[in-house]
Amino acid sequence: MPRDELLNPPSSVNTVLLSNVLLRERRSLAGTWRAIVDPYDSGYISILGTRNDRGWFRDFSPRDQSDRVEYDFDKSLEIQVPGDWNTQHESLHFYEGTVWYRTKFDGVPATDADTKRHFIHFGAVNHTCRVFVDGEELATHVGGFGPFAVEVTGRVGPGEHTLIVQVNNRREPDRIPAMRTDWWNFGGITRSVDLVSTPKTFLRESWLTMNPEGMIVGGATVDGDASTEVTVELPALGAKATVTNGALSITAPDGLELWNPGKPVLHDVRWTCGEDVLEDEVGFRTVEVKGTQIFVNGQNVWLKGIALHGEGPSGGKRAHGPDDASTLLDWAQDLGANFVRLGHYQHDEHIVREADRRGLLAWCELPVYWGIAFGDSDVLANALAQTDELVVRDRSRASVIFWSVANETLPGDDRTSFLGALAARAKELDPTRLTTAALLTLPSNDPVVHVTDELGALIDVVAINQYLGWYYGNRQELPEVEFTTAFSKPIIFSELGAGAKAGHHGSEEEIWTEEFQAAVYKAQIAMIENQSECAGMSPWILKDFRTPLRVLPGIQDGYNRKGLFSEEGQPKLAADVLRAFYQTR
Repeated sequence: MPRDELLNPPSSVNTVLLSNVLLRERRSLAGTWRAIVDPYDSGYISILGTRNDRGWFRDFSPRDQSDRVEYDFDKSLEIQVPGDWNTQHESLHFYEGTVWYRTKFDGVPATDADTKRHFIHFGAVNHTCRVFVDGEELATHVGGFGPFAVEVTGRVGPGEHTLIVQVNNRREPDRIPAMRTDWWNFGGITRSVDLVSTPKTFLRESWLTMNPEGMIVGGATVDGDASTEVTVELPALGAKATVTNGALSITAPDGLELWNPGKPVLHDVRWTCGEDVLEDEVGFRTVEVKGTQIFVNGQNVWLKGIALHGEGPSGGKRAHGPDDASTLLDWAQDLGANFVRLGHYQHDEHIVREADRRGLLAWCELPVYWGIAFGDSDVLANALAQTDELVVRDRSRASVIFWSVANETLPGDDRTSFLGALAARAKELDPTRLTTAALLTLPSNDPVVHVTDELGALIDVVAINQYLGWYYGNRQELPEVEFTTAFSKPIIFSELGAGAKAGHHGSEEEIWTEEFQAAVYKAQIAMIENQSECAGMSPWILKDFRTPLRVLPGIQDGYNRKGLFSEEGQPKLAADVLRAFYQTR
């Protein structure tokens, strides 16, 4: 194997994509793991540049007093999984490279070893990893935010087993994201790890939603005996359909109450595939574009949004789990939001399920950001795989109305072709939702900003990131600016705002003060109220978040300060400005 591939696996190998893992029989492997930092990748690569067959994944112990083994997991760092390594050990705060993780776990009972199938499922590992069980390499995965599973049927019978994961978060020009992002490159096993058990034949994928015509649609993929009939039921409504492998549709039954923003209704859904039975809660609603407006259930909805990063409410850590999701969405709803933009990558599954329960609309996004190698076919293949991970996991969630394929990418033929392929893949997997991308607009002295980016023709909704009054433009002239597009499609202002240090006060003319930030918000709102094509907004951002780009001492200190709340949840004056505006919409 070439050294480049030893350092940087080019693709995911021997992984599977499972939907609805939270509904399945599973045992958490979370807890305290052991970890070894490996900046030279010597645990996998020998001094000759070849794969080290006695590498650290073997978890060797000395066989006798004279045996030389130059590592010891038992005496190495303790690290919590799930979690990022940057905030658990100060020495790893800025670390980008390889860390080896190890845990030991009890296998499955003998009665299950031969009668069921077993998978180790990861919610996310940033960025690239190899998975080893009992010293044998089973799989690689490329991509830091999507879920994946590794089948371990026949390998994890009764007794103790060793799971080792080689994790690498090094930035590379041919990774997604690439070399430069305005967020923290949290390394590690950042979301849940579970040992999942299924029947021999089971539903690898199953989903249900509603199309713009009001039909309940979805699909099922059977793993095992592909001839097994699949039944989906809405027991309370007496609705039922059967399918083997493929798409399905159900006429919406009389009395079906729709899921609405602010008034969520979730219905019990039961999937049966032989011995495999899954029970879910699913909301049904339509979403479509008419001219420059967005309609949910036939009603025009103006998106009162806020953007979120996947960073927890305290401690500057990678967010994960239901508690983080609940707190972050509490803050969003405190602002009066009916919509959240989950940028710039796939977020934890708990937050979209919580949005379902609360009646919040959601935008879900791929980590296609600055500096992507758009002309590289391998990079496109990985982007398509990450699209699959994004869409397959969440296409039953009523809250999700947008699949976003990118953020702030520069126009060009390769880029437009690349992103067009991602938008087409999202539509292929789920034709019921809207596609979008956050476009970058640059400074202009013209009071009319006319967007002509060719990508606008390939997506359903044109989203615009603009920072008038902050990075460019005169705040006093901002209310006179008008945005239009060449596409007769809705505009969403997917980013706007200004930075302020919480508790730092002064005049509206003094940058970094809460007063300055609030003044920018007032001017932006005055502009937005005069727009004719605007269907909503998601200001940047809910809370301050870590980023190595922001280094101003005493103000930024490693945080992007555009949050309406501080990194620890302290509200700023601009939060009151946005809340007051949303109360009038």
